[in-house]
Parts: sequence; C-alpha cells; structure tokens
Amino acid sequence: MRRTVALGSLAVYWLAIFVGTHIPQGVRGLGRINDKLLHFGAYAGLAFLLAAALSTLRVRHGTLLLPLIVAAVYGCIDELSQIAVPGRRAEFADWAADIFGAGVGVFAFGVLSLAVARLCARSQSGNQQAVSETAA
Repeated sequence: MRRTVALGSLAVYWLAIFVGTHIPQGVRGLGRINDKLLHFGAYAGLAFLLAAALSTLRVRHGTLLLPLIVAAVYGCIDELSQIAVPGRRAEFADWAADIFGAGVGVFAFGVLSLAVARLCARSQSGNQQAVSETAA
C-alpha cells in the first residue's frame, strides 16, 4: 500500500510538472510569481517524492543521491524541450533552480527519514521495556 501511494503520488506530481512547464507562455495564469521559486519548489517536491518512492523499493544505496541525479537530468531535458513551446525558452538559471530545489528536497527527505526512524526506535524500545516490566 505504501509503495502504491508513493509511486502514484510521484507519477501524478511528475506529470503535473511536465504539463506545467510545457504550457505556452501567454496561457499561464500564475500572476507575478517568481519563475525561479516555481522551479525550486517544483523540483524540491519531485526529488522528495523520488526519494520516498525509492525508499519503498528497498534500494539500499543511492537513496538520496539517485533522486538528485534523476531530478537534475530531468530538469535539463525539461528545459531543453521547452524550446519547442511557443513563448518558452531554455534557461540555465531555471535548471540551476531545479537542481538547488532537488537538493533541498532530498535533504528534507533525509532529515525526515532520520527523525521518523529515531521516533520508531524510541517507541519500540519503550514498548519492549513495558512488556519486560509486565512479565516481571
């Protein structure tokens, strides 16, 4: 169940990024939101969800590095593919914002994973202690 939710969330989110970055410039109705902040936030979320999905697949090595690499490569492909969209262009600064956001997303996933692991370990040791006290 956890794997299905993680992979499904990743797929929907990734599709939303693709669609959002390939809408012709004049059609978008985002107002005056900073373009680099949109890139940063979108790729922070993408890398976070990539790391979450990988963690459900029991990937032991590269759980934090692989999402960063995948997001960076996809960001480059995404930027280059925008050249074909009317009113859009590829910008190195957008790709840099993608990579920086992906780094923050992976970092956030790592911190959250450690916090959850520690919380679970404390909870489990507390449960074991209660069981041994009850048995005595």
